[in-house]
Amino acid sequence: NFSDDRSWLAVEVETARRHMQSGARWFYWIAGLSLINAIAAATNSTWSFLAGLGITQFISGLAAALSNDLGDSGAVMIVAFIFNVLVAGFFVFLGVFAHKGHSWAFIVGFVVYALDALIFLAVQLWLPLAFHAFVFYCLYKGFAANQKLHRLESEMATTST
Repeated sequence: NFSDDRSWLAVEVETARRHMQSGARWFYWIAGLSLINAIAAATNSTWSFLAGLGITQFISGLAAALSNDLGDSGAVMIVAFIFNVLVAGFFVFLGVFAHKGHSWAFIVGFVVYALDALIFLAVQLWLPLAFHAFVFYCLYKGFAANQKLHRLESEMATTST
């Protein structure tokens, strides 16, 4: 029955859209937690979230070392914080486009996030590396749902004609 096919497709489209958006939201989590880590580092806090980016932790650590060498230069910490905001902003940017269903945003995110994981691998921090693997899996599920969503929307368009 044509009506049953359309309602089944509508349900499948909505389910795929929800899963895609769930995966895309991880870009916002990555950005937010990394920014909180950057704030913690800028305020000389000793804690950080496990889920943050390695590159923002590297930038903050480098800035702290330079500040020590230069005699507590606040300017170095400000510049580092600006770089960290730009990195977090990049992940927000990816999140916006992934949330809209752009496959390229997921793919670019995979590549950049995998490169970031190499930082934790290089310094042998296994817990953050494991968390990166988990988030990578969540991003992949969002990407796969996005691919399915595009197929279903195409199928829906052909059944309505």
